[in-house]
Amino acid sequence: MVSIGEETSKRLSKLRFNKIILITFSLFISICFSITQEDLSDEINIDGVSNELDYYDEILIDLNGNLLESPIDSYWGEYNDIKQLKVTWDLNYLYLAVDACSYDNNVLLFIDIYDDYGIEDMSELNNLDNTGTWRRSFNFYNFNPDFFIATWDRNDTPQFWKVEEESSNRVEQIFTIETFATFDTDNLDGAMEIKIPFDMLFFDNEHSLVNFKHIKLLSIITGGDDYTSGPDCAPDNLGGMADDSGQMVILDNYAEILIDAVGDGYPDMGINPQEQTSFLETPPIKPEALLVQNVIFQNGKTFSPILDEVIQFELNTNRLSDFSVKIFDLNGKFIDIAEETENPLNWIWDGEDQNQNLVPFGIYILCFIADTGEISHNEAVVVIK
Repeated sequence: MVSIGEETSKRLSKLRFNKIILITFSLFISICFSITQEDLSDEINIDGVSNELDYYDEILIDLNGNLLESPIDSYWGEYNDIKQLKVTWDLNYLYLAVDACSYDNNVLLFIDIYDDYGIEDMSELNNLDNTGTWRRSFNFYNFNPDFFIATWDRNDTPQFWKVEEESSNRVEQIFTIETFATFDTDNLDGAMEIKIPFDMLFFDNEHSLVNFKHIKLLSIITGGDDYTSGPDCAPDNLGGMADDSGQMVILDNYAEILIDAVGDGYPDMGINPQEQTSFLETPPIKPEALLVQNVIFQNGKTFSPILDEVIQFELNTNRLSDFSVKIFDLNGKFIDIAEETENPLNWIWDGEDQNQNLVPFGIYILCFIADTGEISHNEAVVVIK
């Protein structure tokens, strides 16, 4: 005869066993859907609901499970906020999703692959017929998109745009890309999904996966009108975003996903995209306005070019940015551009103008200009006999 205690123990053991089986099965299913596979077309529906793309496809989260993008960090509140980017692929398609909320505004996703062209100033965008399109107040630094996907609140068919080869401002809308969005005013669970053929992104032998193994991604919320910027981006921007939509914003950070680590010219199979994602600067980032901290003149600010002396100087800033240095006289006449040395943010000037003539004795202004366009800084030097 079995006691009540023994019967209870057997039932608990069976329950534990069933629970272990369920957890193991769930984990197996999760792993199966989290890795890239030869064909995901039956598993991923482009319907503006991104739940087929799971935890391992989320790239704004680290391997320890820490969120790299806050869902409440937008200047305009949680109803205009990028929450997550998701990425996966099979042999033929790249699948992307942006989880966000957009209340009467726009959501854009940028893709950068190639080094030799791409958007620089979004306010100058033109269709191929030279009419303006998607002109927003964003400049790009460290990142020049070759493609972008754009939609607006309550539009369920996002537009896919391709930058004309060798161009920085001419774009063409491609109507064959499968997209869908569910941004609907206060829908906090909205998403934009895109399914892009790899042969659209890598379209000839020069622009191939063999030569360009990574893609870079950046998503933003923008105002609905031309020449507006926006309150949030993902990943976080180095210099921050804008509460005032009329303020121009520099976009200078990105997520970079390694598509072909093997180097065989085909997308990697059986990997978690999250594990092949890196950033220019890993978020979350506390935004910092670009500042000049110091200018160091190695041999002082006075020199004599007639004695073959040069002036050498180094710029210190609070965060990464390139600069150029233009030289002017006190009347504002342009003289020359200082020569960069092998060291970063370090220049020399030999006291000659752009025609290689020695300049007259006097005071000259070195104008340090950030390539991002954020700031400029002046220093005076003296040319003596």
